[in-house]
Amino acid sequence: CPFGALQEMLGWVAKRLRIRQWKISESVHLRLQWLKYLILIGLVAVAFYSLTLAERLAEVEPFKTSITLFFVRSWPFVLYALVLLGLGLFVHKFYCRYVCPLGAGLAVLGRFRLFSWLRRIDACGQPCQHCRNHCEIGAIRRDGRIDYDECIQCLECIVILNNEDQCVASISARKKMQKAGKPVDLIASDASVRAS
Repeated sequence: CPFGALQEMLGWVAKRLRIRQWKISESVHLRLQWLKYLILIGLVAVAFYSLTLAERLAEVEPFKTSITLFFVRSWPFVLYALVLLGLGLFVHKFYCRYVCPLGAGLAVLGRFRLFSWLRRIDACGQPCQHCRNHCEIGAIRRDGRIDYDECIQCLECIVILNNEDQCVASISARKKMQKAGKPVDLIASDASVRAS
C-alpha cells in the first residue's frame, strides 16, 4: 500500500528525529481497532444504496491526495491527509491500524487462514514479553499469540525469536547449558515450539 509505505517512511523519520512515540494502552488499542471495521461496514452499506456516494466516502483512503502525480486536491482532503500523516509521526502506522477499511477487509479474510505459520515457543507470552513489546503494530497478545487479523507480517518477532542474543528463552537456555557445562546448541533448544 503506497500510503502505508509513506507512513513507514514517516516512522523512520520520527525515529531519526527522536520524536517520542505515543504508547497506546492495550484497551484503547483494541477499541480503536473497531473504527476501521465500522468504516468498512459503512462503505459497504452505502455502496448498496448509492455507488456514487460510496465513491465519495471512499475518500477516507487518502491515496488520491498523498500519492499523485498531479497535485490538484481541495484543501479539506489535503488537511485530512496531513492530519493522518501527522498522527503517523507519533503513533506507528496510525492510519493502517485504526482507520484503513482495506486493512479491515484483509483482517476479516485473515480469520480464514489455513494455518498459523509464524513460529512461537512455549516461553512466548509467559514469561517473555520481548516480541510483544517490540511489535509496533500491537499484533502480539499478552499470552504470546499472534493476532493474525492485525499482523502485517513484518517478521520482527521471528527475527527476535531466531536471535539467541535477543530471545529470552534462548538466553535462559544458553545460561543453563553453560552453567551445566554442556555444549550450547542453537536457538532455544530446550523450548518447545507451539502454534500461535
